[in-house]
Amino acid sequence: MPDLTLLAALVGGLVILAFAGDFLVNGAVALARRIGVSPLVAGILIVGFGTSAPEMVVAVDASSQGQPGIAIGNIVGSNIANVWLVLAVPAFLIPLATQQFGLRRSYWIMIAVTALWIGWTAFLPLTPVFGFILLGSLIIYSILMLVWTSQGIRKGIDVGLEDEGESLGTTAMWLNLIVGLVGLPLGAHLIVEGGVGIARVYAVPEEVIGLTLLAIGTSLPELGAGIAAGLRRRGEVVIGNVIGSNIFNLAGSGAIIAFFGPTELAPTFLQFDHWALAAAAIVLGLFVLSRSRVTRIAALAMLLAYAAYIYGLVHGWDITGEVENWIGRS
Repeated sequence: MPDLTLLAALVGGLVILAFAGDFLVNGAVALARRIGVSPLVAGILIVGFGTSAPEMVVAVDASSQGQPGIAIGNIVGSNIANVWLVLAVPAFLIPLATQQFGLRRSYWIMIAVTALWIGWTAFLPLTPVFGFILLGSLIIYSILMLVWTSQGIRKGIDVGLEDEGESLGTTAMWLNLIVGLVGLPLGAHLIVEGGVGIARVYAVPEEVIGLTLLAIGTSLPELGAGIAAGLRRRGEVVIGNVIGSNIFNLAGSGAIIAFFGPTELAPTFLQFDHWALAAAAIVLGLFVLSRSRVTRIAALAMLLAYAAYIYGLVHGWDITGEVENWIGRS
């Protein structure tokens, strides 16, 4: 398969995946409203799942083809990109507020799921047992969000739900659903084929492809939604979407990968990428827990941090090794 064909498959798959995810969300929310599902359920579950659907579909396709490095790199890289790229770009355009109802409680769930992922994989491979634990965490999160948001609505609090998909007609609704349902698996298949092919031709580890190109590509739906929400001065919605997407990525897509296990993680995750994942989660907490605005200066710092992360990934930085050496000398 020629190199240009591999590159075309990867780029084409990313483009298809980004558009298909958006079509699926719009169509699914419109269908939910048509059949009487409340805007609450549509907003939290369907939109939350829909923006993470690209990562989930890639996880299924890559894991089923025996390419777990692509799948794991995709979700870990996406969670890092969500904070240092998806959050930073809208904040660089317009400073973002962090006042959304239930935001801090959702953040603590994200921290718990992130700590669970890092802690488990530091000592054990991904297994179906861990998959059920992650899936249970996702179910608990969804139930809690429904309860919290219902309480907020009863108290007359703005819970930040958008009326997406409400204006779609019947034909447009079904077209959106069909395009989304067909486009997602097609885009995921092209991404895996192109990504694995490029990795083999240029001797690039599959994990690096997943952590960079795929992670950024599958984060495009969140980035587009974030820019739109930021321009509408709904900064709390941007941060809420980042937190929800990170939870769905690890607990949903991570569970899918684990079900195909046992799967050992490549050394890069434990040596470098999980440090970046933890750092991104902590940085996000600095704003959410203090309810501080994400300023342009903070956004620039996060973009520079993401550039440093990519540089360190490409050059094989080993933070775990450095920490172990420091402890040994002290």
